[in-house]
Amino acid sequence: MANEELIYRITRAVYARLGAEADERTVEALVTDIYRAVEPVVGEGGAQPRESAGEGRADRLIVSVFGVDHPGIVAGVSQILAEARCSITDINQTVVSGKFAMVIVADISRAQESAAALKDRFREGGERLGVRIYAQREDLFNAMHRI
Repeated sequence: MANEELIYRITRAVYARLGAEADERTVEALVTDIYRAVEPVVGEGGAQPRESAGEGRADRLIVSVFGVDHPGIVAGVSQILAEARCSITDINQTVVSGKFAMVIVADISRAQESAAALKDRFREGGERLGVRIYAQREDLFNAMHRI
């Protein structure tokens, strides 16, 4: 079974048990813990990140930024990533009728903190910048958005 399919099934089971209104952080933590426990048993050579467009990787974050457009948003989010020792591997941003939206794929393999700590850093940075910033591991993002 491919890693993405396993994560998808676990995520679906967790949402089925907790309900669709479950806290995203709780679901992500449970899925991560379950995946780490069962993946070595079910195969694919351990929990190594895999390079596949459909599966995603555990060492990359999908960072979404939304808010009213103003100068400094891209610079502020980029600064958060740089301070955390993360690299931007892909970025797309747009402004529509004064509303700002940006999606970044960030490599967190050199980060010295967990994905959860990075999420907290983004939440605080978003408050300072006057925007909403959401971050999720790419593998979980891909699996959860198939539901």
